[in-house]
Amino acid sequence: MKKIVFMFDGQGAFKPGVGKDLYHRYASAKKLIDNAGAVLGFDLVKHLWGEEAAKTSGQTSIAQPAISAVSLAYAQVLKDLGVEGEISLGHSLGEATAIVYCGALPFDEGIGMIQKRGLLMEKGGKDGGMMAVINIDTAMLEKECARVSEETKQPVVVANINAPNQVVISGSMESIKLIAQFAAQNHGRGIPLDVGGAWHSPYLNSASHEFTGFLDTLKFGKTTARLYSVVEHKVQTSGAEIRESFKKQMLSQVNWVKAVESLKGLGYTTILEIGPSKILKDLIAKIDPGIRVESVALFTELETFIKNL
Repeated sequence: MKKIVFMFDGQGAFKPGVGKDLYHRYASAKKLIDNAGAVLGFDLVKHLWGEEAAKTSGQTSIAQPAISAVSLAYAQVLKDLGVEGEISLGHSLGEATAIVYCGALPFDEGIGMIQKRGLLMEKGGKDGGMMAVINIDTAMLEKECARVSEETKQPVVVANINAPNQVVISGSMESIKLIAQFAAQNHGRGIPLDVGGAWHSPYLNSASHEFTGFLDTLKFGKTTARLYSVVEHKVQTSGAEIRESFKKQMLSQVNWVKAVESLKGLGYTTILEIGPSKILKDLIAKIDPGIRVESVALFTELETFIKNL
């Protein structure tokens, strides 16, 4: 089997109906999603494709563990079929999912951690927002964010570097509006994102502090698979090291371009997007078309997916 990377989706992967086919087709996926709901204390299925699903994307405390549960269910079915990730990583929320997948935390504690993360982010970042910026040089954009933050006294930062021509800014709505004007004046474009808050920005300072205390109550163990930390941009296997890195994650920039380039440098050229979307597959095609990337979300029958590897 090739050296395979498991790459876990972020919160933006949610839409009503995610995981439904998987749940009804594979017994192990059903069991995992039901178990996640029991840990979370609510009927998860209702929020994935039931009567509450239309509201889920606006409820970070529900959307985050929901996406993680579906992603881990995909990973479990792949394991049943003989495919496991030699190394895993994730985009924003996906990094928490990758930590659970690689065995640094037991499933119940891991899902509980993700729920706690969502609750704190929902509370802390709700006053701000995020915007994708297309076709603006990243260094120039970071300089403008610093200038606007100083001018308005309301922070805005480059939160995600998703592809060479796509970054995401996060911060106050007033500052984001000024950055949108700057982008338009420089032949770029700003696209507001419906994500529920100002993730990976100073708006989450208090939430990050509280989350750090919570992480100290959990016992992170040695991993059963390698983890690529997008915070530190290195491979980690020590539970203590993973916990210390993850303490920084809520405020850290998600440099997805650097992560993908680093993995290629380590010899990984086959990547599987694990989760209910193909967002990350499309980003990697922009970063390096030479990397083979597939998304499990594009296959109803994962047996067919395995045959195509």
